Amino acid sequence: MTKSSWYIIPAAFFLLINFVISPVKIFFFWRLIYFLFFISFFFFLKNFDLSKIIKFSIGGSSLIIFLYGIIQKFFLFPHYLKTIEPGNDFYSQALIIRLKSGRVFSIFTLPALYAIICCIFIIFILHYMIRSKRKFFWGGLMALGLFNLVLTQSFGGLLYLSVGILIYLFMSGILKLRFLAPVVMVISLFFFIVAGLRFSEVKRLEPFKLRVSNWNQALRVIQSSPLWGVGLGNYEAEISNHILSGESRSIYSHNFVLQFVAENGVLIAILIIFFLFFLRKKLKPPDRKERVLYLSAFFIILIYNLLDIGLYFFSSALATVVVLSQMYRASLKTENHFNLRFKLNLVFLFSLGMVLVLGAISDGYQKKGDFQFHQKDFLESKQSYRKSLIFNPCNHKAIVARALVEFNEENFQDSYNYLKRALKLYPDSAFANHLMSKIHYHKGQFFSAFFQASNAHHKDRLNPQYAAWYKYIKDHLQEILSLTGG
Repeated sequence: MTKSSWYIIPAAFFLLINFVISPVKIFFFWRLIYFLFFISFFFFLKNFDLSKIIKFSIGGSSLIIFLYGIIQKFFLFPHYLKTIEPGNDFYSQALIIRLKSGRVFSIFTLPALYAIICCIFIIFILHYMIRSKRKFFWGGLMALGLFNLVLTQSFGGLLYLSVGILIYLFMSGILKLRFLAPVVMVISLFFFIVAGLRFSEVKRLEPFKLRVSNWNQALRVIQSSPLWGVGLGNYEAEISNHILSGESRSIYSHNFVLQFVAENGVLIAILIIFFLFFLRKKLKPPDRKERVLYLSAFFIILIYNLLDIGLYFFSSALATVVVLSQMYRASLKTENHFNLRFKLNLVFLFSLGMVLVLGAISDGYQKKGDFQFHQKDFLESKQSYRKSLIFNPCNHKAIVARALVEFNEENFQDSYNYLKRALKLYPDSAFANHLMSKIHYHKGQFFSAFFQASNAHHKDRLNPQYAAWYKYIKDHLQEILSLTGG
């Protein structure tokens, strides 16, 4: 073992411990594959100078994404609001609320996530606009990017961009201290515009209360298992045990550091800090201006990870890896890029990437099936769930959703088989236990129904549906026992 590989033994030890304590093993493996992919991708990209590719990619992709964001706001949202059939279920109501809010997310999953991507794009566009002769093109992209950032209505996005631009302008020597006041006034204008667009939420301090609630919940998860954590990827499986009445509910902590420590424990976090400290290298972009660009983008990402889960989102992690790979780019003079280690890493990267691609396709079909189900298109939703499970047979959400479709069609045995399969993957799933309880009740198996209802209720005590069903089963069982003298 080489000196540079000393960390493999403690890393393997901590991973083994983390695996053992993880209540849902499949969550552990998916999150492990996810992080290993990006670590491998970093070591792959650091062998190359991506400056020209990044410039071309930023110019092309940002134009398409920004234009789509505008189309989404002014054409697609109104169209969907007219055509989507409203329902009484949570999914349909949440979708309608999202569309009515007008907060664009372009090709991404959340407005806040799109906001950080806009910020990274804008800081690179600003750099190219200053240094390039094609100032009209980059200036137009800058205007589109700022407009999209406002349309996301993200306070965090404005904060990330403000810090990033100020760092870039000061470190590059463009902005002098005496011009700081006008710059702050312009930034404040954007804050006031977003505050006006989200006035009702701002008045109730909803964005602030949401994060404070989620941070407190994450701290409770950490306190429950401070040394070893609750298991990689298992935060969403454990968080329901730590939510108090009246608090905002979320399967995320809205803070990457808190969620990572909650999942992996303080010991692993300390080990990673020491590892990064001792293996740090000097920044190696070819010139000072490029170094300033990457540092500015890195600070944007850093602040984002303190206000959201950051690296847990694929697009955010991808942007982080690209930026870090260029900050810590390998020297062409001292390293042989295409040695055996590079080739092995490439095979490893490709293998992990294929697994993630299959998982992403499966998730796509599962979400499509969810939409079809809530539009009462049950036949099509079953087909979507079937396709989802072809690409990932361990997609717990698709399995439970297919069980729900079968249950609604009164195919109780098929629903039971799917739920049994789901509970093997995720034994503490509140909804799967709740649905299984109803199937047992339908079959007259009241003790089994009570057991499953109890599991669902104790896993998510604040869910009124689970609480009402648990009380009903409990009272019904007590009535039966009193009649039989049990």
